[in-house]
Amino acid sequence: MIIKSLTVKNFRNIAYAEFSFDKRINIFTGSNAQGKTNICEAVSLCFGKSFRNPKAAELIPFNSNNEEISLELTFSFDSLPDKDNLIIYTQKGSNFKLTFNGLEMKSAEELYGALRYVIFIPEDLYIVKGNPEKRRDYIDFVSNMINRVHNSKIYEYNKALRQKNNLLYNLSGYDRDYSSDMLESWNDTLAKLGVNVMCGRLKYFSTLSAYAADFYGRINKSDEKLTMRYESSVMEDISYTAEDWELMYETYRNKLRETFEKELKMKYTVVGAHRDDISFFIDNIPSKDFASQGQIRSIAVSLKLAEARMIYEKSGDVPIIILDDVLSELDRDRRAFITNHIDNFQTFITSCNISDIKELASGKVWRVEKGSFSEIKV
Repeated sequence: MIIKSLTVKNFRNIAYAEFSFDKRINIFTGSNAQGKTNICEAVSLCFGKSFRNPKAAELIPFNSNNEEISLELTFSFDSLPDKDNLIIYTQKGSNFKLTFNGLEMKSAEELYGALRYVIFIPEDLYIVKGNPEKRRDYIDFVSNMINRVHNSKIYEYNKALRQKNNLLYNLSGYDRDYSSDMLESWNDTLAKLGVNVMCGRLKYFSTLSAYAADFYGRINKSDEKLTMRYESSVMEDISYTAEDWELMYETYRNKLRETFEKELKMKYTVVGAHRDDISFFIDNIPSKDFASQGQIRSIAVSLKLAEARMIYEKSGDVPIIILDDVLSELDRDRRAFITNHIDNFQTFITSCNISDIKELASGKVWRVEKGSFSEIKV
């Protein structure tokens, strides 16, 4: 998929702007709070879903007197490169309308399911260095991106987990035998649902790991090797794969039995899919504790490029890549890879420093100042 043009009216701090995009690299450079990320958000809105998840009022300029927001985006599919498609997003107050080739979408999710983008934002660094919940959310997002059934597995598991935890919290009035019987029933349910969640994650984890390692090596142009490991609070050091359902189920049940006393004291379920994690290693050294800022950023970007490759292989459609403030903390060689060697994907990049794109070989660059855009010749 290639975005050919975009027209923006009354969107955040952008009064009016027109763009004709390069089919490979498009870069927006300027100081903070000038409108660089806003134009990337406009692209994502046209695809049905903003990566910022804003309230409707946040998209309207402060001095617009409630004028209508209008975004018009022209693109072509890879299978029909000469056929232009038109997406129009309009918003008046809190009411918005999204049309695709004149057909109104009932829900923005309809379009987002068909037209995909992969986004890197600075907060994605916490996938590597943040808490385990961030990494679990990430692997669940990737799993659901490839197989939409995964979200329903997460929902059913979390529902059962809440019910068991509510039981644990209120157990003081029950005798021990009755408590044990009730918890055993919930443990059986949690083990089945938990294994489903783990299998959903593991089914695509090895592919994500391999692709991320490949991109990491290419970004860094060194012998550094990135590896990833799924850390199961249930399986621990037991060797297993996503196909070992019976082994995982029996181990899960046994682990829940072993932690019975601890659960009674803690009043919540202490092991399970909700406690799992992902570890990153560079040359077998834990990245969370020892990686540099440039290495952490390289890992996060590698994950996003791996996502894009997985989407392409699953759907046959090439997603758009948006990299917001990606070049800071990267050295010259890493910046050169980002600007010149993300092959086969149309990419949109924001950067605060014009010096960050000195290595750009081709593409289009715009200088951004107070919501105005001026194209710079490369």
